Amino acid sequence: MWILGVILHSLYYISPAYCANSFAVFGGGKPVDFGRTWKGKRIFGDGKTWRGLIIGIIAGALFGLMWFYLSKSGPLNDVYYVFDFKITDPFFGLYLALGAMVGDLTNSFVKRRLGFKPGQAFWGFDQWNLVFGGLLFAYAFAPTFIIWEEFVALLFITFAIHLLGNYIAFITKRKKVWW
Repeated sequence: MWILGVILHSLYYISPAYCANSFAVFGGGKPVDFGRTWKGKRIFGDGKTWRGLIIGIIAGALFGLMWFYLSKSGPLNDVYYVFDFKITDPFFGLYLALGAMVGDLTNSFVKRRLGFKPGQAFWGFDQWNLVFGGLLFAYAFAPTFIIWEEFVALLFITFAIHLLGNYIAFITKRKKVWW
């Protein structure tokens, strides 16, 4: 039961960041860096757009707000008390979504500096940028903590979910690479 609780709590906790990351793909339009370069290289690249950034943040914030209201008075109220899953800050999803998006932009910035081409795999960073960014912002703005076992579970789960999601996008011809 303890392992199930660790997995469920870690997924519940990070889900607004997952949501933000997933919905950002509905972007397009103007790149966040407006096509500018720094030291001869694009700052983020064409794949990071304002529309994607805004859609991701809004989706993650709304998802977190849903969890907040469900944990306060919704049908899952009793479950939250049993597992101690209660979110007490209505902006918690916003913090996680912002962090996930900043983590993704940071990942793109680092990849451009290191000479990675857009879409090229950067194992670990590509999968975990949303976890580290989301947790950093959540801790900074709403200091709630997960235990180290939940953090480790998130690293494994996020890596697996990321690869599975990208593979599905590849076989459905939404992505050109499987990673």
